[in-house]
Amino acid sequence: MTDEDLTQRLEIITRSAEETFELGLKVGRAVTGRKLFLLSGDLGAGKTIFAKGLAAGLEIDPADVTSPSFTLVNSYEGRLRMYHIDLYRLDSGACRDLGLEEMLEDENAIVVIEWAERLGFTPEGATEVVLEHLDDSERRITLEC
Repeated sequence: MTDEDLTQRLEIITRSAEETFELGLKVGRAVTGRKLFLLSGDLGAGKTIFAKGLAAGLEIDPADVTSPSFTLVNSYEGRLRMYHIDLYRLDSGACRDLGLEEMLEDENAIVVIEWAERLGFTPEGATEVVLEHLDDSERRITLEC
């Protein structure tokens, strides 16, 4: 058996921001413990909408969830803690100073990283979420773990 045999890939088309949010909500409800989500996609692809849905699934008010572009990391308390990280304004070398290791060791937390391609590496056990524009309202969302 190879690592590829253990990889799961799911591809979904959403046709509105609400559907992208609902997908995040379903995923968030299914999470029971420590998990890392690596979100990537173009500007406006729906990364923060998906993160808001994840938060709602963790019983965090999605209205409180904003893209942490300037603060880099926001922490929210719900059924599980959620660390929301945005690497848009960071060079890949600066990512090591975020304290990511400590966040990933928190058994009662999920970590959501927007612009994850700027990490420069893929941590073991991460779920990669790629959001792609198909047109003004449609998105292809690929989840791979």
